[in-house]
Amino acid sequence: MSSTYVLVHGSAGNAQSWSAVQQELGLRGHRTVAVDLPGRGAGFSRAYYEQDLKTFATEPSAIAGVTAADMIGHVLEVVRRARAHGPVVLVAHSFGGLVTTGVANAAPELVDRLVYIAAQCPVELAPGAYPRLPEWSGSALFAASEPLLAGDPAVLGCLRLNWRGAGRAQVTALREAIAGELTDDEFRRGLAAMQPDEVLWLDDPEWDHRAEKDTWGRIPRTYVRLTEDRAMPPAAQDRYIREADALTPANPFEVHSVASSHGGFLRRGGEVVTVLDRLG
Repeated sequence: MSSTYVLVHGSAGNAQSWSAVQQELGLRGHRTVAVDLPGRGAGFSRAYYEQDLKTFATEPSAIAGVTAADMIGHVLEVVRRARAHGPVVLVAHSFGGLVTTGVANAAPELVDRLVYIAAQCPVELAPGAYPRLPEWSGSALFAASEPLLAGDPAVLGCLRLNWRGAGRAQVTALREAIAGELTDDEFRRGLAAMQPDEVLWLDDPEWDHRAEKDTWGRIPRTYVRLTEDRAMPPAAQDRYIREADALTPANPFEVHSVASSHGGFLRRGGEVVTVLDRLG
Protein backbone atom coordinates (compact mmCIF):
# COMPACT_ATOMS: atom_id res chain seq x y z
CA MET A 1 0.00 0.00 0.00
CA SER A 2 1.24 3.49 -0.78
CA SER A 3 2.06 5.92 2.00
CA THR A 4 0.19 9.10 2.85
CA TYR A 5 2.31 12.11 3.73
CA VAL A 6 0.63 14.16 6.47
CA LEU A 7 2.21 17.63 6.39
CA VAL A 8 2.23 19.87 9.47
CA HIS A 9 3.07 23.54 8.88
CA GLY A 10 5.22 25.84 10.97
CA SER A 11 4.58 29.11 12.78
CA ALA A 12 2.66 31.72 10.74
CA GLY A 13 1.84 29.01 8.21
CA ASN A 14 -1.23 27.06 7.17
CA ALA A 15 -2.01 24.12 4.89
CA GLN A 16 -1.36 26.26 1.81
CA SER A 17 2.27 26.63 2.89
CA TRP A 18 2.84 23.14 1.48
CA SER A 19 1.24 23.71 -1.95
CA ALA A 20 4.46 23.57 -3.99
CA VAL A 21 5.72 20.54 -2.06
CA GLN A 22 2.36 18.80 -2.44
CA GLN A 23 2.29 19.47 -6.16
CA GLU A 24 5.73 17.96 -6.69
CA LEU A 25 5.04 14.95 -4.47
CA GLY A 26 1.78 14.38 -6.34
CA LEU A 27 3.60 14.46 -9.66
CA ARG A 28 5.92 11.79 -8.26
CA GLY A 29 2.95 9.58 -7.45
CA HIS A 30 2.43 10.25 -3.75
CA ARG A 31 -0.69 10.92 -1.70
CA THR A 32 -0.52 13.94 0.61
CA VAL A 33 -2.67 15.71 3.20
CA ALA A 34 -1.69 19.18 4.44
CA VAL A 35 -3.13 20.06 7.82
CA ASP A 36 -4.53 23.41 8.93
CA LEU A 37 -3.76 23.58 12.63
CA PRO A 38 -6.67 24.94 14.71
CA GLY A 39 -7.14 28.67 14.28
CA ARG A 40 -5.50 28.66 10.84
CA GLY A 41 -6.73 28.76 7.28
CA ALA A 42 -9.80 30.94 7.90
CA GLY A 43 -8.37 33.93 6.02
CA PHE A 44 -7.51 37.40 7.25
CA SER A 45 -9.60 39.88 9.15
CA ARG A 46 -10.77 43.03 7.39
CA ALA A 47 -8.65 45.16 9.75
CA TYR A 48 -5.51 43.22 8.83
CA TYR A 49 -6.27 43.27 5.12
CA GLU A 50 -7.04 47.00 5.08
CA GLN A 51 -4.30 47.81 7.63
CA ASP A 52 -6.67 49.40 10.11
CA LEU A 53 -3.92 49.16 12.73
CA LYS A 54 -5.94 50.44 15.67
CA THR A 55 -8.58 47.76 15.21
CA PHE A 56 -6.02 45.12 14.26
CA ALA A 57 -4.10 45.62 17.51
CA THR A 58 -7.12 44.78 19.67
CA GLU A 59 -9.50 42.56 17.69
CA PRO A 60 -10.11 39.02 19.01
CA SER A 61 -7.99 36.18 17.64
CA ALA A 62 -9.19 32.84 16.29
CA ILE A 63 -6.13 31.25 17.85
CA ALA A 64 -6.55 32.65 21.36
CA GLY A 65 -7.42 29.79 23.67
CA VAL A 66 -6.17 27.11 21.28
CA THR A 67 -4.13 24.66 23.32
CA ALA A 68 -1.40 22.14 22.58
CA ALA A 69 -3.96 19.42 23.23
CA ASP A 70 -6.25 20.96 20.58
CA MET A 71 -3.50 20.96 17.97
CA ILE A 72 -2.20 17.50 18.82
CA GLY A 73 -5.71 16.06 18.87
CA HIS A 74 -6.53 17.61 15.49
CA VAL A 75 -3.45 16.17 13.78
CA LEU A 76 -3.95 12.84 15.54
CA GLU A 77 -7.41 12.53 14.02
CA VAL A 78 -6.01 13.28 10.53
CA VAL A 79 -3.30 10.66 11.04
CA ARG A 80 -5.85 8.14 12.31
CA ARG A 81 -8.01 8.55 9.21
CA ALA A 82 -5.05 8.44 6.84
CA ARG A 83 -3.66 5.32 8.55
CA ALA A 84 -6.82 3.42 7.61
CA HIS A 85 -5.63 3.56 3.99
CA GLY A 86 -1.97 2.61 4.46
CA PRO A 87 1.30 3.76 6.04
CA VAL A 88 1.65 7.34 7.28
CA VAL A 89 4.73 9.53 6.95
CA LEU A 90 4.22 12.42 9.38
CA VAL A 91 6.18 15.47 8.24
CA ALA A 92 6.76 18.59 10.35
CA HIS A 93 8.34 21.93 9.59
CA SER A 94 9.61 24.32 12.27
CA PHE A 95 7.01 24.88 15.03
CA GLY A 96 5.07 21.92 13.62
CA GLY A 97 7.64 19.65 15.22
CA LEU A 98 6.15 20.37 18.65
CA VAL A 99 2.73 19.16 17.52
CA THR A 100 4.17 16.17 15.67
CA THR A 101 6.16 15.06 18.72
CA GLY A 102 2.97 15.17 20.76
CA VAL A 103 1.15 13.03 18.18
CA ALA A 104 3.96 10.48 18.13
CA ASN A 105 3.97 10.29 21.92
CA ALA A 106 0.21 9.69 21.95
CA ALA A 107 -0.15 7.13 19.17
CA PRO A 108 3.14 5.72 17.85
CA GLU A 109 1.29 2.76 16.32
CA LEU A 110 -0.34 5.10 13.78
CA VAL A 111 2.89 6.65 12.44
CA ASP A 112 5.28 4.70 10.21
CA ARG A 113 7.92 7.41 9.90
CA LEU A 114 8.54 10.84 11.38
CA VAL A 115 10.20 13.57 9.33
CA TYR A 116 11.42 16.81 10.90
CA ILE A 117 12.39 19.55 8.43
CA ALA A 118 14.34 22.11 10.48
CA ALA A 119 11.67 21.37 13.06
CA GLN A 120 11.65 21.62 16.81
CA CYS A 121 12.14 18.32 18.57
CA PRO A 122 12.44 18.92 22.33
CA VAL A 123 13.97 16.10 24.36
CA GLU A 124 15.90 17.33 27.41
CA LEU A 125 14.33 20.77 27.92
CA ALA A 126 10.95 22.44 27.72
CA PRO A 127 10.29 23.66 24.15
CA GLY A 128 10.55 27.34 25.05
CA ALA A 129 14.01 26.90 26.55
CA TYR A 130 15.70 26.03 23.27
CA PRO A 131 15.44 29.43 21.51
CA ARG A 132 17.27 30.92 24.51
CA LEU A 133 20.28 28.60 24.12
CA PRO A 134 23.60 29.63 22.51
CA GLU A 135 22.85 27.41 19.50
CA TRP A 136 20.05 29.81 18.58
CA SER A 137 22.12 32.97 18.98
CA GLY A 138 22.74 33.18 15.24
CA SER A 139 19.03 33.40 14.44
CA ALA A 140 18.10 36.51 12.48
CA LEU A 141 14.36 35.91 12.77
CA PHE A 142 13.66 37.52 16.14
CA ALA A 143 15.29 40.84 15.28
CA ALA A 144 13.66 40.88 11.83
CA SER A 145 10.15 40.23 13.13
CA GLU A 146 10.16 42.27 16.35
CA PRO A 147 9.29 45.61 14.66
CA LEU A 148 6.09 43.99 13.35
CA LEU A 149 4.65 43.11 16.77
CA ALA A 150 1.11 44.40 17.22
CA GLY A 151 -1.04 44.58 20.33
CA ASP A 152 -0.44 43.20 23.80
CA PRO A 153 0.01 39.39 23.85
CA ALA A 154 -1.30 39.22 27.42
CA VAL A 155 -4.56 40.84 26.31
CA LEU A 156 -4.86 39.17 22.92
CA GLY A 157 -3.96 35.70 24.15
CA CYS A 158 -1.62 35.27 21.20
CA LEU A 159 1.48 36.71 19.55
CA ARG A 160 0.40 39.04 16.71
CA LEU A 161 2.67 40.17 13.88
CA ASN A 162 1.69 42.62 11.15
CA TRP A 163 3.42 40.90 8.23
CA ARG A 164 1.40 42.95 5.75
CA GLY A 165 2.75 46.20 7.21
CA ALA A 166 6.41 45.40 6.61
CA GLY A 167 8.24 48.17 4.76
CA ARG A 168 10.94 47.61 2.16
CA ALA A 169 13.79 47.35 4.67
CA GLN A 170 11.78 45.03 6.91
CA VAL A 171 10.85 42.80 3.98
CA THR A 172 14.54 42.53 3.09
CA ALA A 173 15.45 41.62 6.67
CA LEU A 174 12.67 39.04 6.83
CA ARG A 175 13.62 37.52 3.48
CA GLU A 176 17.24 37.19 4.56
CA ALA A 177 16.12 35.56 7.83
CA ILE A 178 13.51 33.20 6.39
CA ALA A 179 14.14 32.55 2.71
CA GLY A 180 17.29 34.23 1.47
CA GLU A 181 17.47 32.33 -1.82
CA LEU A 182 14.08 33.59 -3.00
CA THR A 183 13.61 36.66 -5.13
CA ASP A 184 11.81 39.64 -3.61
CA ASP A 185 8.68 38.81 -5.62
CA GLU A 186 8.73 35.15 -4.55
CA PHE A 187 9.17 36.11 -0.92
CA ARG A 188 6.42 38.76 -1.01
CA ARG A 189 3.97 36.16 -2.32
CA GLY A 190 4.81 33.95 0.63
CA LEU A 191 4.69 36.85 3.07
CA ALA A 192 1.20 37.76 1.87
CA ALA A 193 -0.06 34.35 3.02
CA MET A 194 1.60 34.31 6.44
CA GLN A 195 -0.79 34.19 9.38
CA PRO A 196 -0.48 37.12 11.80
CA ASP A 197 -1.39 35.26 15.02
CA GLU A 198 0.52 32.50 16.85
CA VAL A 199 -0.09 30.65 20.11
CA LEU A 200 1.96 31.71 23.12
CA TRP A 201 3.93 28.46 23.31
CA LEU A 202 7.30 29.81 24.47
CA ASP A 203 6.46 30.16 28.16
CA ASP A 204 3.36 27.99 28.42
CA PRO A 205 4.02 24.78 30.43
CA GLU A 206 1.04 23.18 28.66
CA TRP A 207 3.30 23.02 25.57
CA ASP A 208 5.93 20.95 27.38
CA HIS A 209 5.62 17.85 25.18
CA ARG A 210 9.07 16.26 24.91
CA ALA A 211 10.01 13.19 22.92
CA GLU A 212 9.30 10.06 24.97
CA LYS A 213 11.59 7.07 24.65
CA ASP A 214 8.97 4.32 24.78
CA THR A 215 6.50 5.87 22.35
CA TRP A 216 7.98 8.53 20.06
CA GLY A 217 11.35 6.81 20.35
CA ARG A 218 10.29 3.60 18.64
CA ILE A 219 9.20 5.25 15.37
CA PRO A 220 11.76 5.40 12.50
CA ARG A 221 12.67 9.03 11.98
CA THR A 222 14.39 11.39 9.56
CA TYR A 223 15.76 14.87 10.15
CA VAL A 224 16.28 17.21 7.18
CA ARG A 225 18.90 19.78 8.16
CA LEU A 226 18.61 23.06 6.29
CA THR A 227 22.19 24.26 6.06
CA GLU A 228 21.38 27.83 4.94
CA ASP A 229 18.81 28.36 7.68
CA ARG A 230 19.10 31.76 9.40
CA ALA A 231 15.88 31.40 11.39
CA MET A 232 16.69 28.10 13.11
CA PRO A 233 20.48 27.87 12.73
CA PRO A 234 22.05 24.48 11.87
CA ALA A 235 23.61 24.40 15.35
CA ALA A 236 20.11 24.46 16.87
CA GLN A 237 18.94 21.72 14.50
CA ASP A 238 21.98 19.64 15.42
CA ARG A 239 21.19 19.93 19.11
CA TYR A 240 17.74 18.45 18.56
CA ILE A 241 19.29 15.59 16.58
CA ARG A 242 21.99 14.97 19.18
CA GLU A 243 19.58 14.89 22.12
CA ALA A 244 17.15 12.59 20.30
CA ASP A 245 19.88 10.16 19.28
CA ALA A 246 21.11 10.03 22.87
CA LEU A 247 17.57 9.19 24.01
CA THR A 248 17.25 6.23 21.63
CA PRO A 249 20.73 5.30 20.32
CA ALA A 250 19.38 2.14 18.71
CA ASN A 251 16.97 4.23 16.63
CA PRO A 252 18.85 7.39 15.59
CA PHE A 253 17.71 10.03 13.15
CA GLU A 254 18.45 9.38 9.50
CA VAL A 255 19.95 12.78 8.70
CA HIS A 256 19.92 14.58 5.35
CA SER A 257 21.54 17.98 4.85
CA VAL A 258 19.95 20.23 2.23
CA ALA A 259 21.20 23.64 1.08
CA SER A 260 18.02 25.59 1.79
CA SER A 261 16.89 28.44 4.00
CA HIS A 262 14.22 27.89 6.63
CA GLY A 263 11.34 28.54 4.26
CA GLY A 264 12.83 28.58 0.77
CA PHE A 265 12.14 24.89 0.13
CA LEU A 266 8.42 25.52 0.58
CA ARG A 267 8.43 27.63 -2.58
CA ARG A 268 10.94 25.60 -4.60
CA GLY A 269 10.80 22.05 -3.20
CA GLY A 270 13.92 20.66 -4.82
CA GLU A 271 16.11 18.37 -2.76
CA VAL A 272 13.77 18.32 0.23
CA VAL A 273 11.06 16.79 -1.98
CA THR A 274 13.59 14.28 -3.28
CA VAL A 275 14.31 13.19 0.30
CA LEU A 276 10.58 12.82 1.01
CA ASP A 277 10.03 10.96 -2.28
CA ARG A 278 12.56 8.30 -1.31
CA LEU A 279 10.98 7.79 2.11
CA GLY A 280 7.61 6.93 0.58
